[in-house]
Amino acid sequence: MWAVLAVLASLVWAFAVEPVPVCSEAVPCGPDWGGMAQLGLAVGLVYWTARGSDLVLVAAPLLAVSVGLTEVPGADAASAVANLGVIAAVGLCWAGARERVAARRRQRELALRAAGEARHPLPASVMPLRRGTVLIAVGATLCGLAVWAVGMGLGGIRADERRADAAVAVEAEVVARHDLSLRVRLDGTRTVTVDALFPEHYPVGGTVTVLEDGTWRRLVAEPYDAFDWQLLVLVAGLPGLSLLGSGLLARRRAVALRRAPVPALRVLERLGEDGLVRVYAADDVAGSDPVLVCDRVFAVRVAGPGEPVVADPRAVEPRLREAVLFGTPHDGGELVLVTTGAPPHPVRVRGHARARAGAPAPWGSR
Repeated sequence: MWAVLAVLASLVWAFAVEPVPVCSEAVPCGPDWGGMAQLGLAVGLVYWTARGSDLVLVAAPLLAVSVGLTEVPGADAASAVANLGVIAAVGLCWAGARERVAARRRQRELALRAAGEARHPLPASVMPLRRGTVLIAVGATLCGLAVWAVGMGLGGIRADERRADAAVAVEAEVVARHDLSLRVRLDGTRTVTVDALFPEHYPVGGTVTVLEDGTWRRLVAEPYDAFDWQLLVLVAGLPGLSLLGSGLLARRRAVALRRAPVPALRVLERLGEDGLVRVYAADDVAGSDPVLVCDRVFAVRVAGPGEPVVADPRAVEPRLREAVLFGTPHDGGELVLVTTGAPPHPVRVRGHARARAGAPAPWGSR
């Protein structure tokens, strides 16, 4: 949380002290793809840090390098200090993500030591874990939309450049300013309206250069701005990358449970009133200190001969029961929890679990 607050504070500071660029014919305004990429990385970094996503390990170095190469050189003192603060906060996010990776590695090592050398396949009655399918489909669609928006933005820029090459440059006098346009006088006689994103930059009575090709006109200082397409890239691309990354990771972890035999641990589990399954060490018969919390639970009743297998959420009771945990418990890990229910039908609970507190030891090996 502190890393998120640090990044937010440093970004607000950097934006507040950054000088507003002034459009001119010598230095025209235009689409800022680098700035939009930085904004996307910054927003994504805040979200991914809050969610504990490993995408921070990629986004943080990219943002730090981008800010260091494009924002710090040539900046005034206030802007340079603010951008160095952004780099420091980004480094804090990266360090936190590295620590989470190290913590997961320690959790896996503890679980493997507790499980011993034995490995077990999942019970045949456990259905395939089809995790991540929806996330991958939605994420890929959004990423495709973002790529299409990039193409449309670049296409608009090329079309504007071709039109500008064929146009004639005409000196014009500014006679009025509106919200997003200027009223200018061409050749001392014709009065026309041209679009202007920053009309405040052009004083009434001043002179501007207008490119004219038939009925098409624009200011030399303001080429085509693909801001709308860039905004669509961010709106579609950021959630698309998040969903696609989460889906692929969930699919990989779920497939890993089926690919080969996995460690199995004897545990105790109980369903809480909040609908979460809390897993306890095998010797914690009082159920006082959960070491794992499953945030998604699927109760499946194993049918007798000739009976269909149906979902039965009532098969889970809020009491401490013995169970076997298949997989290696760690933060974000995919696990299968098999537990016995009241006779005559045992209950198998399949949980996509997330290790949230405690360490796997002293869980018992199976």
